[in-house]
Amino acid sequence: MAVGCTLSITSDPTTRFFNAICFPVDMKPSGPLFFWAQVFYLSKILEFGDTILIILGKSFRRLSFLHVYHHATVLFVCFIWLQTRQSMFPLGVLTNSTVHVIMYGYFFLCAVGCRPRWKRLVTDFQLVQFVFGFGILALMLSQHFFGSGCSGIWGIYCTAAFNGSLLALFFNFRSKNYVKKTTEMIKLS
Repeated sequence: MAVGCTLSITSDPTTRFFNAICFPVDMKPSGPLFFWAQVFYLSKILEFGDTILIILGKSFRRLSFLHVYHHATVLFVCFIWLQTRQSMFPLGVLTNSTVHVIMYGYFFLCAVGCRPRWKRLVTDFQLVQFVFGFGILALMLSQHFFGSGCSGIWGIYCTAAFNGSLLALFFNFRSKNYVKKTTEMIKLS
């Protein structure tokens, strides 16, 4: 998805980077970018299925509020992307799929017995994706309000609220799991 979306953004002369963050108001929901949005949406259904299997298998220790909240609500947000022809979704697909490649790469290495030392970086990449998204959101909103307008603006508001909640939850996760441990290690030395 990350590669497909990148190629779609860079190879289509009508899309380019700026158009990938601000679709024209009359944007039609077709073409390679919308194909990748559909694939992304389907992948989120699979991820939610994984969460259901964890619940059915009663492996509750593997679940957190962040995990369940994220997988349950991201389906709704992706649906809004598709229904509103939301501007910026290509960068959401691109950044989130890239983060998932890193995350699932880490999980794969753990599953085969190799425990990489960069577990914290997975969470840091997730945080960076949200901060990057809010930076791009500022560009998109300036084009929407001071330019020709952007497609899917109410979908953008829903996504921004969702991403804000995820940013807070991932930051809290990072603080609980990494900052406290680092502080304790410094105190012990």
